[in-house]
Amino acid sequence: MTSQMNSSNEELLRQLSDDNAMTLLPAILYVVILMVMGLLGNGLVCYVFARKPKPGTQNVMILCLAASDLLVCSVGMPTEIADMRFDYTFESEFACKLLRFVNILSTIWSDLTLVAIAVDRYIKVCKPFGRQMTVKEAKTAVLVSLLTAILLSWPTIFIFGTRSKDTGIPGLLGKDCSTSDAMKGTSYPLIYNSILFVCFILLTTVFIVLYTKIYRRMKRQKRIMDKARKSEACTEKSTNHANINRSNTFEVSTKQNQISTQTADLLIKNGASRENSKEDKSVAVEIRTHSLTSEVSVEEPTLIKMTSLGTADLQNSLSSIPSEPSDMSGVGAQQTKQEVKSSNKNRKERKLGAESRTTLIAFLVTTVFVLSYLPYLGMTFSSIFNKGYNHHLRGSSLAAYNLFLRSYFVNSAVNPIIYGLLNLQFSRAVKDMFKGLTCCRRSRIYDLG
Repeated sequence: MTSQMNSSNEELLRQLSDDNAMTLLPAILYVVILMVMGLLGNGLVCYVFARKPKPGTQNVMILCLAASDLLVCSVGMPTEIADMRFDYTFESEFACKLLRFVNILSTIWSDLTLVAIAVDRYIKVCKPFGRQMTVKEAKTAVLVSLLTAILLSWPTIFIFGTRSKDTGIPGLLGKDCSTSDAMKGTSYPLIYNSILFVCFILLTTVFIVLYTKIYRRMKRQKRIMDKARKSEACTEKSTNHANINRSNTFEVSTKQNQISTQTADLLIKNGASRENSKEDKSVAVEIRTHSLTSEVSVEEPTLIKMTSLGTADLQNSLSSIPSEPSDMSGVGAQQTKQEVKSSNKNRKERKLGAESRTTLIAFLVTTVFVLSYLPYLGMTFSSIFNKGYNHHLRGSSLAAYNLFLRSYFVNSAVNPIIYGLLNLQFSRAVKDMFKGLTCCRRSRIYDLG
């Protein structure tokens, strides 16, 4: 008789869990989608950043965040799905404690790592000439964050567990993963959640202060760069105008000197022929020389007498005519100087752009983290201060409550999307990887064909 009653109760609890699972289907699908996105995205992040031969400080900490998110997606989310699916028949005490421990651990670990990222960004942007964080120090910060997270997470093993859940049927109680029955009537859950809430507020304040200072510094740098760019544009315009004038003067003078040289060459040949015929005649050679100025120079003709025996004298006189103006070396040097200056400016702007993009990634990841936890904190403290209100929720209100209670999972799934959109190296590495897989697949199909 007792066994039949137990069997009937178990069947009834299974039926209640099935009905409740249909009600919570939107929340279950929400977690399933985030889990798939998080597993694929964070798996790619870990693969790409772990293979970097010389990782930087940001890469080390991003890898740490991805590892934390991957832990949530592989352990926390599946257990949460099981908790919603078997809302009245969750019997595993170990799975429940593991779920809560992993979720709290990853939250604190990610939060402290984001603080380390914010500090690194602050040093790089606001104190670029000061001592910078090294890769070794970044790894130490990650390790300290993990140890601190473990230290703050271990109370979850005692606070959380399976609890008796009212089914609305007299004498019939289900099992759910929440605050353990052993902690009912004690103040430990409230104290622990209050400590976590205070830590969250303090760290969020640190984020706001650091990123406000970073924003002001970057805004000031951008203003300075814009002024310098305008000043350089004006200087470059005036310099180019002066170089054009010098170049035009040089071209005019060079062409005229070439004409004079050709005329002299003809007269030299004429003088040589007259020397062979022993005719004592003199030829007047008119050689025009010009002075190089910013405007077209005034011609200054000079006459050189060349007799039949004076060809060498004429050649010596021609050699004294300048073939190139000395100012052209100055023009070339000025152009080279401008090219070097322009190259340095472009390199500086590229570096500033890369740092701005890295800072934007860190800021967005932190913002998503903070915003994703606000609904969860609201639901948690509502259930603490208004005990039992969530036990009477039904239908869509129950589905909304469970969805908001797991809002923090968004953070673990969205981070890889932020990296993919803004981190050029990561997006390029992922594209190259998929191109390689596509090529391998095509070659295999070709070989089979």
